[in-house]
Amino acid sequence: MRILRTAGLAVALAGAGLLVPATAASAATTPLTATVDCHAATGVVSARVSGTLLSPTTTPQAVTVEFKRASGVKVTATARTVLSPAAQPVVVRTTATTAGFVDASATTGTFDPASLYYREKFTVTLKNPATGATWATREGACDYDQRTTVTLTCDPVARTITAAATGINGNAGGADGSGRASTVRYMYWSVYQPTANDPGFGRNPSGWDVSHQTVRAADGSWADTGYVHTQATDAWNLREELVVGVFDSSGLQVGAGKAACVQFRNGQPVGS
Repeated sequence: MRILRTAGLAVALAGAGLLVPATAASAATTPLTATVDCHAATGVVSARVSGTLLSPTTTPQAVTVEFKRASGVKVTATARTVLSPAAQPVVVRTTATTAGFVDASATTGTFDPASLYYREKFTVTLKNPATGATWATREGACDYDQRTTVTLTCDPVARTITAAATGINGNAGGADGSGRASTVRYMYWSVYQPTANDPGFGRNPSGWDVSHQTVRAADGSWADTGYVHTQATDAWNLREELVVGVFDSSGLQVGAGKAACVQFRNGQPVGS
């Protein structure tokens, strides 16, 4: 069984992008992914993008990377503050390798780790510095949460994972309800290898899989249970993960959590 209280959850999100199609010469590529980190110990927010951007060339290619906050939210014991999009991006100039791989990062700001919940979502744009043309865009977000606990019970015999989420939001017992949860949503991820001779692959989520309504108790706490995912067959290797989002009555995300377990490792049931 895995129990997690999220301190900092970095999430990579799918984004629209213009990538050169893979050919025989460029088939071995690394997906271009953006991530954001809300670092609990330092209160620093940083963003990174890495992966294959271009087709292989004989010389390295200059790349301009723009990191820009698209949205955000901060929740304290008494208030919920929506963060405005950044007026200007943080610009980093880097170089893609001859294989077309790029890796760039930047410190984009700070936050107060005393916040009960903090979230920033970024758009990362990769451009040709000579022409200004956009090569690709990606999105990433981070969640820092001191209130949400996700419990994942794993049963490799039944091939199930059972999730529960609990927390406390806003000013406990307060009438304003700032930051309180009204909806809990679950997103399932997995890395799955059917047999020892098969390639492993991951499930790329297209959105939230399950949504439940919650009611806050008088002391400000809430609890949600009842999400069960069943794997159809045994596996050689299987790691399963649930991402949880907590949303207030206006639809704004005010909480997050994540838990994972390994169900099978080299054909043997694990469940932890």
